[in-house]
Amino acid sequence: MEKLLVINELDQLKAISDPFRLQLLSMMAKEPKTGQMLADELNLPRAKIHYHLNQLLTHNIIALAHTVEKNSIIQKFYRPAAETIVPSINIFNLNAKNSVSSSESYSIKLTNDQFTKLTSKLDELSVRKSEKKETATADEYAVYMMKIMKEA
Repeated sequence: MEKLLVINELDQLKAISDPFRLQLLSMMAKEPKTGQMLADELNLPRAKIHYHLNQLLTHNIIALAHTVEKNSIIQKFYRPAAETIVPSINIFNLNAKNSVSSSESYSIKLTNDQFTKLTSKLDELSVRKSEKKETATADEYAVYMMKIMKEA
């Protein structure tokens, strides 16, 4: 077992963020356990336990400790992959891998004329909306504003 596992991927963070999975991890931290052992302790269906174990296993948060053959059945004992599991400080930094701006973020640069036209159109939309003459959604406003910006 490793001393430290640093979570660098959002999928790993999502997998370990579930409170039930954290409970399973803490139960396996004392000693390796099978899915059936966990199901018996929690009085839950084995299928539910195995679903969560598979999620943890897929994201390398738990590992197979050992197997035991009992009555022609192979029992798999799982344990946490590390003694301590922590998220990376950079896990939410979408641009950490390269200095190129990510497709998830952007900035709009406007000329003074474009800015004046934009604020004027936004003011018009605000007035029409307050007078209940306009029922557009935020997405429709965004598309409308992008068309205006393209024309400017």
